[in-house]
Amino acid sequence: MAAILKFGSGRPVNPLTGLDSNQSHAFPLSARPLDFGRNSPSTPVLAMMDFRVLKYFPFGGTRRLDVVAEFFNFFSSANASQINSVFGSGVSPIAGFGQPIAATGARQMQFSLDFEF
Repeated sequence: MAAILKFGSGRPVNPLTGLDSNQSHAFPLSARPLDFGRNSPSTPVLAMMDFRVLKYFPFGGTRRLDVVAEFFNFFSSANASQINSVFGSGVSPIAGFGQPIAATGARQMQFSLDFEF
């Protein structure tokens, strides 16, 4: 049996206005809203556990059969991997600013049989 625990702080996100607010004619649009520094907001904390169970059966000599079950994101926790970084050009943010727009995958299971000789 083996478990892998993954914990991580949120990744930095660069807030943008979504417009050419500072008239720089830059592409892609890179104007930040007032009172926001570069990479000031961040995604939520990441917490995930992978789990593996292995049992082998000897067949004499160096031959054996391995039975393996693997679980990725074992507790099926929802982890946001990307948030909406478009603040808008006004003083208050547009609806959806800072909300998750992408997440890590749900629980996955994988089973295998390996015959080693």
